[in-house]
Amino acid sequence: MINNLEKKNLDLQTLADSFGTDVSEVKRICEEKLYDINTEYKVYSGLEREKLIVEIIKSIDSDKQIIGAPERKNVWNDGWDENLNLLKSNNYQLETLMPKFNLVRKNKPMRFMGEYILPNEKNFEHEYFNIYREWLFEKYFSDFDSIYDIGCGSSYNLIELTKKFPNKKIYGFDFVQPSVDIVNEIAKFYNLNAEGKIFDITNPDHNIHLDENSLIFTSGCIEQVGENYEKFIDYILEMKPKLVVNNEPIYELYDQDILFDYLAAKFHHKRGYTRGYLPRLRELEKEGKIQIIKLKRLNFGSLLMEGYTYIVWKPL
Repeated sequence: MINNLEKKNLDLQTLADSFGTDVSEVKRICEEKLYDINTEYKVYSGLEREKLIVEIIKSIDSDKQIIGAPERKNVWNDGWDENLNLLKSNNYQLETLMPKFNLVRKNKPMRFMGEYILPNEKNFEHEYFNIYREWLFEKYFSDFDSIYDIGCGSSYNLIELTKKFPNKKIYGFDFVQPSVDIVNEIAKFYNLNAEGKIFDITNPDHNIHLDENSLIFTSGCIEQVGENYEKFIDYILEMKPKLVVNNEPIYELYDQDILFDYLAAKFHHKRGYTRGYLPRLRELEKEGKIQIIKLKRLNFGSLLMEGYTYIVWKPL
């Protein structure tokens, strides 16, 4: 029975292990956000775990979505257009910009620290990401004058960047117009130092130059283009931002000799999420073209895969 499963609590040490840092840093940056949520979760084991794995296998087998398919552009256009219309019809309330996938995955089992868990917090993935994002922004974004949120979507991360860094210029780039319109609408309404532009990472416009002392950030963006990321890397190497921070699912970090990771890798592969990005960065590092500063899998994700690994790197 689910109610008989072992109970655990998310704590500062677990966050530190997940983020790849020390407890004192997590305590300083994240403690307040952590204890604003319900930290208790149950860990699947025994028969309940076996039943969940069968459910996962059935979900993978029945899944038909292909990431990067041409028709997906219309899906993103319509999705962000829905958020844009909600924004305008609700007097520019920023809560209307939460991505729809965050609403879909409430009250669901998740992957966490090598286990399947059932959180008591109904929107655990969203809340955990908010804590992680607070730490990530504080840790790596503070020293730059301009930040480029590439694949900014509904401006969910961009809004947080403008709150945390009101004196920095924040750019929101995306390949569909409603996303760009969201950035420019909220910038005008709230008088934010932000600007939206059309930008396609599969075919970057090299006439778009970066500000001095800038950082490029992607979150769940590169994952969407399959293996069509080479031109974006070339763009970065040419424009030479001071730092790049990618928050993406990384196929090569799954240990496919264990069932837990094998299933996630199988889903990742079947959907067509990006593969080869990390090996390509490692090749470029061997060639002396970039430096990889930090790589960390958070060991956290939805039931079927983990979308949260950060890579911090810079062109040389």
